Amino acid sequence: MLLIERFKAYGHNNVSATHRTTLEITREEHLTPRGNCIVAVKSEKGVAGLGEDVKKALKQRHAKVSLILKVLELEDVVTGLGDERLMLTSTLAIICRKSQFVCPKTLMIKCDKSAADINRELVELLRRGHQVEVTIEVVA
Repeated sequence: MLLIERFKAYGHNNVSATHRTTLEITREEHLTPRGNCIVAVKSEKGVAGLGEDVKKALKQRHAKVSLILKVLELEDVVTGLGDERLMLTSTLAIICRKSQFVCPKTLMIKCDKSAADINRELVELLRRGHQVEVTIEVVA
């Protein structure tokens, strides 16, 4: 079964996207240069705001998860896995992790990309403050 959730977020002039193990989207409006895992701000959702059917699917052990970031005509995809340990309770953020670490903000683990791996042209558009269309797809 394929479940899809779409929402908007925005880039910020302090997006550096250099973190090597995580990628984060936040509902916060401001971003300091220290937030090198954050690729978008002013998100319409944190993980707690995802639909109940999506959250249930994410908590299945081998759920395949994709996070698609689209700015103008550029797109990049991060893929990973769901996990029964996911809490999905953060109203503030969504985090994709290369590791298996889980916290209330974690959307998926064992990801194939972190912020540092995102297409650099897309990162430049985010740095200019462009809107990003975020799509989460879960196959459970």
